[in-house]
Amino acid sequence: LLKRTCHFVKDDKRRRILYLTLVRSQFEHCSQIWRPYTESCIKKFENFQKNCIKWVLSEEELSYGNSNTYVSKCIQAKVLPLEFRFKLNDLIFFHNVVNRLIPVTLPTYLKLYNGTSRLRKTHLDRLSYVSDLAPRSMSFNLLHKSFFYRTHSLWNTLPLEIREVTSSTMFKSRLEAHLWEICKLTLNATDQFLNDI
Repeated sequence: LLKRTCHFVKDDKRRRILYLTLVRSQFEHCSQIWRPYTESCIKKFENFQKNCIKWVLSEEELSYGNSNTYVSKCIQAKVLPLEFRFKLNDLIFFHNVVNRLIPVTLPTYLKLYNGTSRLRKTHLDRLSYVSDLAPRSMSFNLLHKSFFYRTHSLWNTLPLEIREVTSSTMFKSRLEAHLWEICKLTLNATDQFLNDI
């Protein structure tokens, strides 16, 4: 529909704004609740965004079949891959809950790490969260899908200096920069691997 109604728009920047405003915003609405978590489901969303990026960059005749090509085109268009965008939304909401910026509380099974762990070595620090729940194999998939359980693990992987930020605006800015850095590092690592073969 966007292609048909805005076929006269040729500028990449304007096309990008149209895509982000009219299309991707639909995917992001309440994504903390419904977002896909399996690799196959995420891939379907990424394939859709591939076609959109092609339109944004006026490269509809090209193939973005290679994942590296897709990521590089996302970087060129300044549009995060949807997998990272979903993580961004999850972490922003979690940050707002942790810092009491919204009227939502953490579930009782999540607590700040108190310095003790069953593991000999742990990467956890004072702003890491641990779960009191120890899911059995049969219930793990259901628990893994839940917002707070999946996001607290993601939160713990963030650098401490990002988690220390209390301002929602500054946190979003630093988190987005961090996710872009991961995208670029992944792309560079793959390129280096291919060069070494």
